[in-house]
Amino acid sequence: MTWYAHQRAGRARSSVLQDVLAFAETRQDGHLPWTEVAGTQDAFGTPADLLGALQMRWHTRLSGAIERELTEQPWDLPQAVVHAWRALRAEMPGARAILDAHADDEAMQRARRKEWVLLATASGLAAMDDASALRIGRQVEERARAITVVTSDPAPRGSGWFSRIRHALAA
Repeated sequence: MTWYAHQRAGRARSSVLQDVLAFAETRQDGHLPWTEVAGTQDAFGTPADLLGALQMRWHTRLSGAIERELTEQPWDLPQAVVHAWRALRAEMPGARAILDAHADDEAMQRARRKEWVLLATASGLAAMDDASALRIGRQVEERARAITVVTSDPAPRGSGWFSRIRHALAA
């Protein structure tokens, strides 16, 4: 496969994933749209591959949300991580519903363990190689799940204390 063919295939896969995410956000029932979205089977090959792509998108977005939240609110790491998880769940409820519906799949179990380690380490409550990281990360996720987000409109970026200081210094 040439570089250009590889790039075209990646763009097609990305486009189909966007369509799958849009479908999931419309339904929000945890159903993996394997046959309902055109091109899904060609782009991903198996439902497990599609689920893995959804998990990767969630994990990537979660990492970015945590990073943004820690920049805006670095004084309470656990609360910042909980807020980032909640905000992303509000932003991507359909994708989260699919991931939750397939949480018992073996591949998803491995991904969930990696996410729990991310949550625990970003919270500053455990190190990556700490045996308690899984337990702590799971507790952070449970804490985030216990809090209901009423609106799907996240706070505008740049509304935190860091942005206010930046604006004050620029004035």
